[in-house]
Amino acid sequence: MVDSVQTLYGTFDEKQLKSLKGFIDEMCIAMGKSKALSESISDIIGITHEELKIPKKIVRRMARVQFKQSLQEEVAEFVEFEALFKSISEVK
Repeated sequence: MVDSVQTLYGTFDEKQLKSLKGFIDEMCIAMGKSKALSESISDIIGITHEELKIPKKIVRRMARVQFKQSLQEEVAEFVEFEALFKSISEVK
């Protein structure tokens, strides 16, 4: 067993190293869950696209806007985008 290790980040004893390992193990479990959820979301988006023929990009965006409750912000941002884009397309 390692008594301690010295790194650029400090010196860590056995108790601290066990704690670090526990944190890393927890993060790995959470990353696995996150990956599974991402795959599930992708599957739902794919099914929605297959059944309703709505582009996947739009389905994902709709879900994100509903989740964040940010429709007004999304619309306002698009209005600004549209104004700027029209303006630059008129520049010669």
